[in-house]
Parts: sequence; C-alpha cells; structure tokens
Amino acid sequence: MNISRLRWIILFVSFFLLMFGAYAGLYLGSFLPTFSCCYVNTRAGTCFMLTLQQIIGEFTLDSMLVFLERLLYFSILVIILGRAWCGWICPLGFIQDLLDYIRQKLRVGYVRFSEKLKRRLLWIKWTFLSIALFLPVWVAFPVICPGAAINLYIPFCQMCPGKYLLPLCSGNPDRISVNYETATNVFMSTLGLAFSGITFIGSFVKRRFWCSFCPLGLILSWYRKISFIKLKKDDVKCTRCEICYNTCPMEIEEVYKSRGREDVTFSECTLCLKCVENCPEEGALKAEFKIPFVPGITLYKSSFKKFINKRVKKSSATNEVHSQLKN
Repeated sequence: MNISRLRWIILFVSFFLLMFGAYAGLYLGSFLPTFSCCYVNTRAGTCFMLTLQQIIGEFTLDSMLVFLERLLYFSILVIILGRAWCGWICPLGFIQDLLDYIRQKLRVGYVRFSEKLKRRLLWIKWTFLSIALFLPVWVAFPVICPGAAINLYIPFCQMCPGKYLLPLCSGNPDRISVNYETATNVFMSTLGLAFSGITFIGSFVKRRFWCSFCPLGLILSWYRKISFIKLKKDDVKCTRCEICYNTCPMEIEEVYKSRGREDVTFSECTLCLKCVENCPEEGALKAEFKIPFVPGITLYKSSFKKFINKRVKKSSATNEVHSQLKN
C-alpha cells in the first residue's frame, strides 16, 4: 500500500472515530493534540485548547494541578507522534485535504504563499494563541467590564473554524449560526463564522490553508526537537530537484535548501511524508522513529523504484483519460 493511501485511510478513520466515538461510549480525554471540537456532541475526546483556556479562566490551585496532569498526557502524545497529529489524524486537516482533493479533480490551480508572505502572516497564529492564553485571565480576574469577560471563558474556541466546520460535517448544523445572547457572543460568533468561511474557501485554493495559522500546530511545533518521529535527509544523495517543495502542502523550502543538517523536521512540517513519497533519490529522505539511547527505526524512505512506478501509473491513467475523451 502506498503511503498516501494509508494516510487517507488513517485520516478517514480518525475523523469518524473522533467525531462520532461517543456513540460507542468512547472518550479519550480532554488533552488531545488535535481538533476534536468541544462543540461536537458526539466527539470521542476533546482538543487541548479547550482545557488550556478553561483552566486559565479558573486560575485556582486545584485547576493548575489538573492542568499539569493534562499537560503531561498532552506532551506524551505529542512527543510520541509529533506533528503527525496534524498530518495524519486531525479532523480539520481531513476536511482541508478533502477540499484540496476536490480541487484537483476539478483541475483548478492553487495559490502558493511566498516565504516573505509567510513570514508576514506569522503574527496571525501568535495572535490566536495570545487570545487563548490572555483573555481567560480576564475571565479569572474581571476587574474591567466583568459582564463582557464572563462570555470569553473559551475565546479561541468561539472563533475557531472547527467550531463551525466540524459540527457541520458531523451532522450538527444547528451550531452554524450567530449567538445573539450578548453583544460579546454576537461579536465572537460572527468572527468565528467569518474565519470558517475564509478557511473553507482558503482550503479550496491553497493546500492546508488553516494549518498556516493554527495555534495548536504552533504549540506542537515546540516539541519537534524531542518528538520521536523525525524527517531526515542525506545531503549526499539530495540533488536539490525541489520535488519535495512542490509536493509539500505546507510549502517548506528548507528541506531541499538545507545543507549539513540531517534532521529536517521544520516547525511547519506536518509529517504527511509526501516529500519522502515523491523524492526520486534512493534514501535521500526518510521518516525515522527514534527514542533516545535506542537505535532508530526507519518508518518510510524515498525510493527511485517507487518514484518510477508512481510516474508510470500516473502516465497510464492520463493516457487512459485522453483515450476515453477521444472516443
């Protein structure tokens, strides 16, 4: 089985497991490093971003102890899989990949962000994270405008695209509306709907659009140096052909540009392994599972034979379509 098909299967299974697992009595905790949204009633677990905001909003000794416990579980999960949570498990990532697949089938082109533009947009994910960290402090200590503060106990969740897109895809369309209870709720839910619309359209014209702005992905990237799954490169075998960059949904240039660096698991990398799958150089790229003080295990590596076979299959499929069109 090729790696892309395997990833699609895992994404599909993860989506239904996380979105509908409650029907089978499954609950995986409230420390998941992926978008299993609290607004989906049938979910099998809850995104860590909810826990982060709720506990900061309570700001008591007991809540801090609970937070440390959940942070430990969260960290263990991230250390084991790294940002493979984003590339292989995330329900919102699945929706983005599905929109990208539809775009490809419609033969519509896609937009790329230049390195300069990506640097300029970096403030957005930091702003989302700051909202998640600092507005709940206002809830805990509502010195100014306590009436507004009480409605901001989970501010990021209120504006997150997952609040609207995931319930819609899991059969809870009643969530897709403006909350008119208070002026604060109107403002936050309107922002959430706007961000959801932008994410939906953006994911159709740019691969993994939301991942470029995701604060949870930002937190996961902080663990990349100690995570067990690494993307590694052999400089000697790399010919800088740029195929890894062209196939990367996150459009990471550093993989082919870097020199003298074996570990090329950069902060934006979701470990989807498309770069490894499409690399034409034998063993130039590989995914490795490496626990400290234990020899690493190669999970997947680039292969010239696989590269040729894939190109042959693609060429055959294209020729078949052309033949059918002629007939």
